[in-house]
Amino acid sequence: MTPTTSTRRGNIMSSDRGFTLIEVMVVVLVIGVLLAVGIPTYLGARGRAQDSSTQSTLRAGQATALVVFTDNGAFTDADAAALGTAEPTYTWVDSPTASDDDLKVSVDSTASTWGAAAESDSGTCFYVKVSSTGPTLYGSSTSADCTGAQALTVTDTSW
Repeated sequence: MTPTTSTRRGNIMSSDRGFTLIEVMVVVLVIGVLLAVGIPTYLGARGRAQDSSTQSTLRAGQATALVVFTDNGAFTDADAAALGTAEPTYTWVDSPTASDDDLKVSVDSTASTWGAAAESDSGTCFYVKVSSTGPTLYGSSTSADCTGAQALTVTDTSW
């Protein structure tokens, strides 16, 4: 054999030996960094999507309550039964029954004010308070009751 042939065989044989421990550790480290960045980002996006779904439910409830108000001249008729007839997509309950789902809305009202609350799957309760004499107010909480009565106490202006 010529020296060139044996060198080729030596190179071929040495390339079949596999990965070194350092190379494997670098790959594991890179995968770990990607997971450390990716998982919190995914979970944050999931929570924001759950919250947006709940806010959308409350906006639909707000529109339905305004239709009932327009028809009757007062929010007192915008109770769970009337809202369920006008918008059967959601489950409507009268306060003090609390919401425990983004599609279950707890409502309460006076003649001039209507409030609704729905709990997001992320655990945050969102509120909307509609007044015939003032601005519509929005709020959220993770510690208060998720009821329409609680929604009537909202003083925030946005979610």
